[in-house]
Amino acid sequence: MGKGFDPDEIARSLSTLDVHDYGDVLQCMRCGLCLPTCPTYRTDGLETQSPRGRVALIKAVIDGKMKASEEFVEHIYHCLDCRNCQTVCPAGVKAGELVLEARYRIEENRTQPLIKKFLLNYAILDQKRLSKLLAPLKLYQISGLQALVRKYDILKLVSDDLQFMEALSPKLPSRPLSEEISEEIPALGTERGRVGFFLGCAMNLIFADTSRATIENLTRAGFRVIVPKEIQCCGTPNIAEGERKIYREMAENTIRIFADRRVDYVVTDCAACGSELKTYREIFRKNPTFAGKAEEFSNKVRDVSEFLDSVWTSDIKLGPLPEIVCFHDPCHLRHGQKLTYPQRNLLNRIPQLDYRELPDEGQCCGSAGIYNITHRNRSMKILQSKIEAIEKTKAQTVISSNPGCLMQLAYGATHWNKSWNVVHISEVLNRSLRAGEKTG
Repeated sequence: MGKGFDPDEIARSLSTLDVHDYGDVLQCMRCGLCLPTCPTYRTDGLETQSPRGRVALIKAVIDGKMKASEEFVEHIYHCLDCRNCQTVCPAGVKAGELVLEARYRIEENRTQPLIKKFLLNYAILDQKRLSKLLAPLKLYQISGLQALVRKYDILKLVSDDLQFMEALSPKLPSRPLSEEISEEIPALGTERGRVGFFLGCAMNLIFADTSRATIENLTRAGFRVIVPKEIQCCGTPNIAEGERKIYREMAENTIRIFADRRVDYVVTDCAACGSELKTYREIFRKNPTFAGKAEEFSNKVRDVSEFLDSVWTSDIKLGPLPEIVCFHDPCHLRHGQKLTYPQRNLLNRIPQLDYRELPDEGQCCGSAGIYNITHRNRSMKILQSKIEAIEKTKAQTVISSNPGCLMQLAYGATHWNKSWNVVHISEVLNRSLRAGEKTG
């Protein structure tokens, strides 16, 4: 985050913030409905770690009743931005969005670390560039060095943080998906339309097989799939860290790319990407020259479960999957996009699938971008609660639809010696489709 900053400059910047843009902040009823939904309040039990507490802190700095001290900044970055508080708030206070705006005002008034500048202002602009940065990890995995390091617990002697990050990293594919597929993939059977597929960074570079299954699910539904190779990051990491300039450039680039492809919809299988792409309309709503294009683009964006639930007709034959499953709602899907039914509708269509709801419905898993690295201890407390909730369902397979959640839950399964698998919903649906072919 960087620590060199001027509290007075941050306070002056915050004083220009229009809190009314984030719901009726001044009318926060302090009812407390947000408290049990907030991951940090649940783990710490402190008012300053609650949504209404953060709103009060920001308001106090704006009103000059409190300095924008280092402690204030730390509190702003303790939030996971899960948006659960916004889902339950009866007054419509957008505490999560207000926190992100406060981070932006903080970051524009303090020195940025070189590593952060490199990642957010350079590396993230090109997926090929990101792929090259992952090359050492790929070599580490395929050379056998990873197996040796894990067998003898070598990293524990070096650093607990390094050991954690190594354990968190999934096995990388041999090549990014973008290097293995065509930009245009024809529909199977009668073509029903053209779908643009937003291939996010993590899905392309880490979960290539998942996105391959997503594309197959779309083509089997009768859609020609367009996968632009020049797509950059959606901008979620930039927004989370208070960076706006490069974010806007990437957003404009994405909107233009898909406009040129003349697609009917833009589908993504990354919940974080979907949430951010749908937000472009808000980012550009005060830009008279780009607001219309942003609105048109965001209106086309669909999460893969949202899209398939609307287009998979009764003639789509799904085969049986006799297993017990549960679905962990990514915060970007449930609270960011307000989607809860499509994924459940799809899973309940699969014959012999025993779907069970998690008892902590809607709670974050603690991943939250890089939160599990920057706030590891609290993240692990949040994850442990999620693991306990999963255990109560007796699920054999845990399903989700966000790369960060998939990595976090897979780490949790290994760390707590659980036998269940962690998979993306696209892979489950694809397995059922293939099973349907065999039985049909």
